Amino acid sequence: MTTLTSDEREAMKTTSLAAAPTAKPRLRRGPAAMARLRQELLERARRIYGSEGAAGLSMRRLAQEAGLSTMALYSYFPSKQALLERLWLEVFEALLAELLAASARRRAPLKVMEAHLRAFLAFWEARPDQFRLIYMSTQPQAGEGQLPIQEQPVYQQLIQLKRERVAACASGAARPSEALLAESATLALAKLLGYLLLVLGMPRYPLPERARLRERVVADALQGIAGSPAG
Repeated sequence: MTTLTSDEREAMKTTSLAAAPTAKPRLRRGPAAMARLRQELLERARRIYGSEGAAGLSMRRLAQEAGLSTMALYSYFPSKQALLERLWLEVFEALLAELLAASARRRAPLKVMEAHLRAFLAFWEARPDQFRLIYMSTQPQAGEGQLPIQEQPVYQQLIQLKRERVAACASGAARPSEALLAESATLALAKLLGYLLLVLGMPRYPLPERARLRERVVADALQGIAGSPAG
C-alpha cells in the first residue's frame, strides 16, 4: 500500500477544492426587474390560458416556461387563483379606461350610452383571446374556488358606470328603481354578448353581414335602454 506524504495529501486537497463547482450566487432582482418579470409571467399565463384553458395552466408549468423554480413563482403569485384573478383584473382595468375615454367628450345621455356600447364591442373584438378568458372559460376544477372578482373595486366601478348611464337614458321623470336598472343593463349586456359570442366564440359560423349585424345590435340595445320605464 502506497503511503502519501503530507505534501502530496495537501496537493490533492487543493486540486479537489479547485475542481469542485462553486455555488451560484442567488439572483436578487430590483423592483423594476421584478415588475418586468411579473408582467412576463402574466403574458405567458395569458397565452397558455387562451389556448388550453384553466386545465392547461399550472404553477409548475408556468415556472418551467419562465425558467424559475416553483417556489420563486409563488413569491409573485401565492396561488393559481391569485394568478387568474390578476389576469381578469388587468382586462377589466383596460375595459374601464376604454369606456371612460369613449364618452369623455359627449354630454347627451343617449350619445354617451351609444359610445359606451360601441366601445364595449370594439374592446372585445380587438381582444378575442381576452374575451374567451373572461366569458368562455370553464368552471373551476375540483378544489378550486370561485374568483372573488365581484369584490374588486374595478369590477364595482364597471357595474356602477353602466347603471349610471342606463339610468340617465331611462324615460320618465322619476329615477328607475335599482331592480329595473339592473334588468335593463342586463338585457343590453345580453344582446352585446350574444353578438360577441357569435363572432368570437364561433368564428367558423358564416356571417357575411357582420358590420350590419353589429349596427343592429347597438341600435337595439340602445332602444331598449332608452325605453326603460321608471320605477
